Amino acid sequence: MPVKRIPAPTAEALIRPVWLRAVITVVFAVVTIFWQDETLTLLKVSVAAYFVLGATAVWDYAKDEEVVPAVVRGPLALGAAVWVLSGLATVFVGTTTAAAVIAGVGFVAMGVAELVSGIRGRREFVPSRDQVLLGAVGTLTGVSLLVGMQLDVHGILGIAGMGVIIMAVLLMISGAGLVHEARRERD
Repeated sequence: MPVKRIPAPTAEALIRPVWLRAVITVVFAVVTIFWQDETLTLLKVSVAAYFVLGATAVWDYAKDEEVVPAVVRGPLALGAAVWVLSGLATVFVGTTTAAAVIAGVGFVAMGVAELVSGIRGRREFVPSRDQVLLGAVGTLTGVSLLVGMQLDVHGILGIAGMGVIIMAVLLMISGAGLVHEARRERD
């Protein structure tokens, strides 16, 4: 079975949003791992920043009508909207449990959106295959947050951080693949 390659123009168009999301994800992962003074404020601000900034990267990916097919764009745009709303809602909660529930719902919503877009678009749009893996990890992270919602701030950030580390690695691999495919045509 021949390997389907990503066309160079598609790869070039998607490099920026994928790497932007990878960097945002790495920064959130680093915060969850290395920040020593874990408070509810840190949880709220870091989750809100990750969701809102991550949503901008997802939107940047999904809005490219020339490259990304509609079956992929729709679910990703919906997931980005839920992330923005979840991020904003997280800022206004007063308990760790409420923050965990909102973060869990945000991760599940984006995970399902990525799963749907990846499954729908995998035949016609090769980069959407990465969305299936990201969607699975995001959904599992959200479900884990909902199951562990009674944990303290350290536990909630630990669960989120575990999933986000995996997502960061997947995004960096995807971004590197896009760079490779874009350069393949030039060489």
